[in-house]
Amino acid sequence: MIKGNIFWGSTEKLPEIRHIKVEEMTPGNGKGVLKTLMHWIGVTGLTMLEEKRTMEFIPGESENIVDFTMTLTAKDTTVVFHDTKEGMFAIRVADWLREDGGTGKYLSSEGEETEKNVWGKKAKWMRLQGEKDGKVFGIAILNHPTSIYYPTYWHARAYGLFAANPLGQEAFQSGRGMENPVPYNLTLKPGESALFRFRMIFYEGDRTADQIEEVFNQYSQ
Repeated sequence: MIKGNIFWGSTEKLPEIRHIKVEEMTPGNGKGVLKTLMHWIGVTGLTMLEEKRTMEFIPGESENIVDFTMTLTAKDTTVVFHDTKEGMFAIRVADWLREDGGTGKYLSSEGEETEKNVWGKKAKWMRLQGEKDGKVFGIAILNHPTSIYYPTYWHARAYGLFAANPLGQEAFQSGRGMENPVPYNLTLKPGESALFRFRMIFYEGDRTADQIEEVFNQYSQ
């Protein structure tokens, strides 16, 4: 939430994250690149943030990778991100991959499993893996070390919301019963930027913690 502007889950016309233009769309053998420009527009119609996003699509035989690099820059006013559990980088999964009513199970880079043990905690990466039609499938989200407030907190829910949220420290500390939770309250003055970097891996076949850790080490370098 930014100065009363709830960008996550807004049902009104404003605030909104508005697509402005595609800055680059480059196909290639083994990798495609898409770069976009977006404006975060508040309830008053003022553009509060400019978002430049780069997505690199890397296909494979048993997995597909999407690398996200997002830079948020404050425009003409100081922007404060108030800590909340909602956001920041997320995917909704199919019912069969949920922990609640499905076959999925979360596993964090810290070796903890299930929503009960991973929600509201920091980790370098998180895996959600399950079975469908006798096959194993999964999604892994990796947080790059150059990303702000690394390693990220996780808003990983059994009902199918799989979210990395580096901006929600106070909400997560409070939600886990910590005394005197401390907010980040990320503040960007006009012209200042924050960098967010994540890798998403959509894969078939079992992926062990060691295998994902090896991929993370390659990605982080």
